[in-house]
Amino acid sequence: MNIKTIAILLPCWLILLCLSGCGHKPYTRQYKIALVHSYEEGYPDAERTRRLLCEALAKRGLSCDFREYFLNCDGLLSDKEEEFCSDFIDDFTRWGAHLVAVLDDQATYSLMACGNPLLHDLPVVFSGVNYPNRQLLERYPNVTGYADAPDYLNTVRMLERIMGKSRVCVINRNNVLDRFIWEDLMTQFDGQGYEIYCGRVGMHVSTHRKLGDDLPSLVPGVNWENERFDTTAIVRLNSDSLSLTQVAWTGYGSRTLCLFTHRNFITVHSASFFQNPCFATVNKGFGLSDYALGGYFATIETQLDDMGQGIAERLRGRMPAEQVRYCAKRYVVNWHVLQRYGIPLSCIPKEYTIMYMPFTERYRYTLLYMASLFGLLLLLLIGFLIRSLSVERRRKHEALHSLRYEHETLALAISGSSTYVWRMEGEGIICDAHFYEVIHHPRERITLDEIMDFIHPDDRGRFYRNYRASETVRSHKGQYRFDFTEEGYEWWELRYSTLSATTGGRHIITGVLQNIQDIKDHEEELIRARRLAEHAELKQSFLNNMSHEIRTPLNAIAGFANLLVYDPELSGAEKQEYAGIINTNTKLLLKLVDDVLQLSRMETANMSFDLRRESVHHLLETIYQTHSVLINPPLEFVTDFSDRDVFVNVDCIRLTQVITNFLNNANKFTPQGYIKLGYIYRPATNEVSIYVEDTGIGIPKEEQEMIFARFYKRSEFSQGVGLGLAICKAIAEKLGGRIEVESQVGRGSRFAVVLPCVE
Repeated sequence: MNIKTIAILLPCWLILLCLSGCGHKPYTRQYKIALVHSYEEGYPDAERTRRLLCEALAKRGLSCDFREYFLNCDGLLSDKEEEFCSDFIDDFTRWGAHLVAVLDDQATYSLMACGNPLLHDLPVVFSGVNYPNRQLLERYPNVTGYADAPDYLNTVRMLERIMGKSRVCVINRNNVLDRFIWEDLMTQFDGQGYEIYCGRVGMHVSTHRKLGDDLPSLVPGVNWENERFDTTAIVRLNSDSLSLTQVAWTGYGSRTLCLFTHRNFITVHSASFFQNPCFATVNKGFGLSDYALGGYFATIETQLDDMGQGIAERLRGRMPAEQVRYCAKRYVVNWHVLQRYGIPLSCIPKEYTIMYMPFTERYRYTLLYMASLFGLLLLLLIGFLIRSLSVERRRKHEALHSLRYEHETLALAISGSSTYVWRMEGEGIICDAHFYEVIHHPRERITLDEIMDFIHPDDRGRFYRNYRASETVRSHKGQYRFDFTEEGYEWWELRYSTLSATTGGRHIITGVLQNIQDIKDHEEELIRARRLAEHAELKQSFLNNMSHEIRTPLNAIAGFANLLVYDPELSGAEKQEYAGIINTNTKLLLKLVDDVLQLSRMETANMSFDLRRESVHHLLETIYQTHSVLINPPLEFVTDFSDRDVFVNVDCIRLTQVITNFLNNANKFTPQGYIKLGYIYRPATNEVSIYVEDTGIGIPKEEQEMIFARFYKRSEFSQGVGLGLAICKAIAEKLGGRIEVESQVGRGSRFAVVLPCVE
């Protein structure tokens, strides 16, 4: 492949490469993330957790491939949990995970406690941890994350604001985590004025339970209560030693509620034993069940959004300033649980966030306002349309009445004149009934062929062209000769307008047909009168000019002849001079008479023209040879002949007369410079322009039309009678041509005779 071929193909390859890349998104790296759950596979929060985490990562521009691991901590002992976590670490190391995401306390603790050294090589981000193990975290600086420390005190205060003074039951076991939770709870409530009860729950229930006569009557509208509390009591229910009967009997109290502190296989089912809604200090399962009313904690949405931020930081190589960060807490209430237990929204403080409320409920009043506004606008629109329809109906009625009045007025005006309306329909026209009566035609459409028969033969072509152009021309007015009654042709004026296309796609063409024969007759009379007046004026002007032009040479002839006869003292030279003057004026008088006779013959068509095919180049060459000795010596006489010879059908003598007149005028009015004789072929119009150009005094623009008038001279003292250019114009028109003039004062003139060329 040579260099030239490469230079041609390389831009094409580059263009194809650019086009192939236009339809693809920029490359985005996909990260492998091992997601470790603390609970069993398929637990209620699993799907929601995965979805929210994916959304949080996608919001930060990360594309991730998840591999999930489920520890099932409720079914395993601690040593087995650590063994499973070690196997997890081996598996996602072989998989090539870029990061490990861990959820909740059990999985986070077991991953670090299992002692698998491979964990040190992986970035780990945890979330949902309530009690982070600081000692283990010090051994794993690569493990960072988010915690949500339970706030039991504020959660119980929230419970009191909604439910009042109550017995708050905390289901607790004897394992390490539950003991740690109870110790933390007692620390938070120490000195806060709450009752902390760890004894037999039956004794506490008996102390506050109403029995017998203490129970209110079951009257409709009266709340049923079987317990009374002056101080909220925090009661520990040890699930390791309590029977289901005791739990159910405790939960039967009207002022007894359950407080979720963590998730395990016991707490997930315990809510069903209580008559009242439950509260929670953790977000596990919140929003998925119909028992947990609310709590003070970081919602799972907040928790996983923070986790997505932490994962994005670690994947991009940034370590957080703190190994453990805490999620923001909120007072939250589940709207669905409010509805289940019939708790009105008025019982919920304004600062609490109501979650999972349907859109129609959250914005009920806004939607109601908008619906009312829309209904009002709809009513106003309907009213406006009804009013507009009424106005339009009234306007149409008035327009119809006005149209009927105009129609009757027009019909009355037309009935007294020779004016008829018509409209085009198909290949013919339909006229009003009165016109059919005038022309004795059946009352049906007049076809195009019938119309053409009525028209004068000389007008048919023009009428047919205008008829065919009627759909494209907005309006037209034409005058044609028609013979509708076989009494001779008369002049009619045809006017029409083309309206916009109808729904069928055809234009509406309507017009008026008016007899204008009287107008034409009157015009002819006016034209004849004008011609007679012009002829009389021309005669008078001609006589005045002739008397002036003849008197001048005759006076010179008579005066100098008398001097020759009656003055014997004249010398021979003076006699010779006077004789020359007499001879010059005699020639001038003869030329005047000859020009007048020649002009008269052309106007009366008595002058014959011998038309022949002549070569323009040969004709001008002959004229140039003749006049080259007649041009004043200071002037330069030049030619400008085209390389292409053209031919014209002319009378050679008459055309020579025109060009000679141009040359004589140029010679007379050009004191210095040049005179140019030439011709130019105009292929666009197939014409030849034969011209004489000079550098003389020029002609003002306002006089360039006047110079062709009879007896016109720019100066009364100039030689000539002023008929030369008038004769030239008449000859040019007889030859089928015209004369063109270009002139500037002080720069010169160009006179040209333009003639049609022949083959």
